[in-house]
Amino acid sequence: MQVIRTNADLANVDDPNLLALLNLRIKEAQEYVDHFSELSFYVVIQSGDPMSDAVAVLGFSLLENRFDGISFGTPSFTPSWDVIEEHERWFELVFVLGDDGSGVGVFISKAAGTNEELVEMCRIFTTEGVKQ
Repeated sequence: MQVIRTNADLANVDDPNLLALLNLRIKEAQEYVDHFSELSFYVVIQSGDPMSDAVAVLGFSLLENRFDGISFGTPSFTPSWDVIEEHERWFELVFVLGDDGSGVGVFISKAAGTNEELVEMCRIFTTEGVKQ
């Protein structure tokens, strides 16, 4: 798992498609602040990354609604992200965490070996038109 908090962290991103997405999001954030880290940070989840690492960084599980604790797969589950978007190789989730618009962007690889339940959740909420 990668955490992007500084421009230097971008040097570790080896997927050109992801790098382009990150640069776009950083440029968008910099319309409001001098440096994107004042408003947001990014988490990249890839093949083989344990979900416990994401929980440690985010403070909540992506597979649960962060307000009511209901898990994906439960009939009453509703996601707690503010935006979900599907890209060619990635899913993108945006969580607004503060009243000032600050938050975190989470990029989830569609590659084999990425947590299957997480990818399935993203697929369901993008392909069924249940976008937030």
